This record gives sequence, structure tokens and C-alpha cells, in this order.
Amino acid sequence: MSQEQIIPTVAVVIPVYCRSDEHEQYLTEALQSVAAQTFRDFEVIIVDDVSPRDVRPILTKVDGLPHVRYIRNEANVGHANSRNIGVKSTKAEFVAFLDHDDLWKPEKLERQVQELKKQTDAGMVFCAVEVFGSHARRLGIDQSIIPDKPSFYWLINHGNYVITATTAMVRRDVLVEIGLFDPRYSTCDDFDAWLKIVRKRPILYLPEPLAKYRLHSLNTNYGVDRLNDNRLLTSLLIDYWRSAPLKEKMLLLPRIGRKLLGRAYFHLFRYRRFND
Repeated sequence: MSQEQIIPTVAVVIPVYCRSDEHEQYLTEALQSVAAQTFRDFEVIIVDDVSPRDVRPILTKVDGLPHVRYIRNEANVGHANSRNIGVKSTKAEFVAFLDHDDLWKPEKLERQVQELKKQTDAGMVFCAVEVFGSHARRLGIDQSIIPDKPSFYWLINHGNYVITATTAMVRRDVLVEIGLFDPRYSTCDDFDAWLKIVRKRPILYLPEPLAKYRLHSLNTNYGVDRLNDNRLLTSLLIDYWRSAPLKEKMLLLPRIGRKLLGRAYFHLFRYRRFND
């Protein structure tokens, strides 16, 4: 059987936009952390979102990588669509996402595959994360309060405690079932996906810090359309509320009210930069 016909257990999808020496260094380090994984039955899918720099030479310089597939988008489509392109291009049972400036600990894939194989009803597993980099102090979050199986209600009341897609491994069929990542968001497409997944399958949390999330000057300059994201998340929340148990309906009313009242504020302060 040829390499192309072998279906790996895991597909590692890495959306890439490389425009600087720093980005090249970050991508190299990210790939080195992939190459160091103790679990070896995986493929790497690089989705190049029309980077100004050619990243292909970097792929050949990292020793220990398994089969790597390189996909270059015809136009810049953003990280949500780039992840979707990667998911559609594989038949692997599980998909793990790695942003090109983040890192994994060597046991990351192994531990998450173990959990999803053990708990076959679960749609996704995410791990604790270590925040590092020059802007790490800007993100303070208490991961000790995350339950082993956070519910929709818990997530919607605590925000995106998954923090980054780099921590997640998802069953591919579940991702396809929810319609993949919604590119209409400016920054919450991953949180939207986790909320949709947990409505269908349990989500598991591993309190082990198996991923490292890099906060630095080059990833703190994107614009966030808070009004747009508020509308989309509120619509998702109301859809869940319609079919929720009566007790949860009552508990969710204040959250819905705050979402709706927030519209006025977001009309005035619709856009912001992450580092404001």
C-alpha cells in the first residue's frame, strides 16, 4: 500500500501565515515539537494561507517529521477556513490543531489519543496550556477550575477556557457534523465549534499542561469585531436555550440578557485590538 493510501490515526493541521524572520523561527520550533511526539501514527497538513514567504524549505529542515502534505490557498482566507481546508483534506480519525507559533509537549498526541480511545462517546479532548512569550502576562486564567467534562452551560458562563485550538484534539466526524469552523467570526470560531460539539458529545479536559501558547507582539495586532461575534454567539446561545431543561433555561436568562445588553456597548466600541 502506498503512503498516500495509508490513513493515519491523527491529522495535525497547521494553518500558516509567514511574513517575517520571527514567524519562520516560530514555525520551525512548532514543527520541532511535532517531530518530537511520542505518538507516531500521524500526518502533518500545512495549510499555507498565501504567506509572503516560502515556508516549504522549513519543512525539509526539521528532522523526525512523518508524512507532510503542503497545501497553499489560492487567496488569503483566514485561520478558520484554513483549518477547514486541512480537515477536509484528511480521512484521519482524529484531528489535532497547532497554530504555527505554539508548541506541544512530547506526550501531547499520545495522551489525547489514549483518552479518546478510552472514552469513545467523547467528541473532543483538550489539555491545560502553559502561556509563554513576551506578552504572556496579558492572559490570566485559572485552569484549576475547569471540570473533567465541561458542559455547554459551564463553557458559556466561563468563556473560552479551551484558550487555544492548539490544546484540542477532535474526532473528525464530529467536526464535519457541526459544519466545521464558522469563518464569519473575527476571533471566536474555535469557541463556537467547542460549544456546538459539546451539544452532541462530551468534551474531556486533561489538566496536564501538554501545550504551550505563545503570546507575542506579532499575534496581538489583529482586529476583533466584538459586535459581530456577540451576535453570532448570542444566536447560538438562544438556540441552545430553546431546547434546554427548564432549570438551565432559568439559569441562562441572565447570560442572555447580558449578551443582548452588550450590543449597545459594542455598537459604540465595536472594534478593538487584542492588546488594548
